[in-house]
Amino acid sequence: MDIRPLLQLSTVLIAVSAGAYYGWGGLTADNVVTDNSGKPDYILDQVQLWQTDSQGNLLRRMQGEQLTHHPAPERFHLTQPDIQLYSNGQLLWRLTAKQADSPNPASDIWLSGQVVAQRLLSQEPLRLETSRLHANPKANRFDSPEKVTVISPKGSISGVGMSTDLQAKSVELKSSVEVRYAPSY
Repeated sequence: MDIRPLLQLSTVLIAVSAGAYYGWGGLTADNVVTDNSGKPDYILDQVQLWQTDSQGNLLRRMQGEQLTHHPAPERFHLTQPDIQLYSNGQLLWRLTAKQADSPNPASDIWLSGQVVAQRLLSQEPLRLETSRLHANPKANRFDSPEKVTVISPKGSISGVGMSTDLQAKSVELKSSVEVRYAPSY
């Protein structure tokens, strides 16, 4: 399996975590307890962020319906995240989910609810689907306790539980692995 798409995806997640860290994101962990008041210190509707290179070329774009930040303990929540990664002005990857949550966007981001990552600018499109995806941008790792399916024109591979080390360029599907090859006509 080609690991380069996951490297690109990690770049997008790092951008999201940076945005959330600096108050642009909106992410929350599943098991974080809210403060006593339960009230966020800010809520932003229709969040849109862009990152460009030094020549002004678009590198990353993130948008979401609503960003909520809780200060104690700190946590972020973003609904309907839509993250896009560009290369040479062309849309390369698109990542969507129902929500993104994090207590620390630099090392702990959970995307949940119909998580889809699509490689768009390629002779061989690739699509990753799962119900939950955990990202640790600081360690360059992705994992999921759920069923993960990777689909390409050549076939699909799925398994329950995934661990990805982007530095080592490795992907491990933990159990119930199934491979289906597309017919070559």
